[in-house]
Amino acid sequence: MQQQSIGLLESRLNSENLNHTSRMEPLRWIPANTKALLDVGCNTGDLLHTFREKYPQMHLAGIDINHSAIQTAQDKLPDANIHQGYGFQLPFPDEGFQCVTCIEVIEHVPEQHRSLLISEMRRVLVPGGRLVLRCPHAGIFSWLDAQNFRFRLPKLYMTLVREGNRDTHYREAEEELVWHHHFTCNELLGLAGPEWEVETCQFGGLLLFPISDILRWPFYRLKRTDNWMVRALEKMATAELSVNFGKSSYGILLVLKKR
Repeated sequence: MQQQSIGLLESRLNSENLNHTSRMEPLRWIPANTKALLDVGCNTGDLLHTFREKYPQMHLAGIDINHSAIQTAQDKLPDANIHQGYGFQLPFPDEGFQCVTCIEVIEHVPEQHRSLLISEMRRVLVPGGRLVLRCPHAGIFSWLDAQNFRFRLPKLYMTLVREGNRDTHYREAEEELVWHHHFTCNELLGLAGPEWEVETCQFGGLLLFPISDILRWPFYRLKRTDNWMVRALEKMATAELSVNFGKSSYGILLVLKKR
């Protein structure tokens, strides 16, 4: 019965999102009639900008700890409600959004705050509202997570990357650097609790995603993340993310509906 309902959801969203985006892309899971959307961990606002281009009338909001990224997002989207702050302390009223996205964020949050992060996102959703969450999955290549090399091989990491663009914002925001945990679907559901209805759980990516991140290390050190090679590596990783490798996958996307 649950698989049937997931299939109906996908069919409806396919008809609404005519660009047939990958199942791992948050845009695919946002209904066209969404009035207000919040992106938790919005960084420089790239995802919000995508929503603005697709749905010009949608009210957009975002939050991130990175001061400089927030400034960029505000410049890019002057009509959006964008704040600097923590996802587990959202400065938004109850039931203000039909959809919340949280993409590659929960793994950066200290373990003791992860359930609160999901609870806060539920609080700001209307009843029946949708949470789209994507993060690293406990697949066969999770050990290649480049973010964890700062803990596994600290001397090599500092030699190749130093601080560069990668870690500066953590220091500026006084955020704790944490080991990137790779989640299973059951772990995420355990953090969320029973007050959600599962709409879908998708998997994608395998080896190119972590490899491309490792290959970008020198560019972070040189603060040249706008280099054509960086963009090419990002496109390569995104392309592989669209391929479902099942439970061996490097990434997981979960869509939950607030009961």
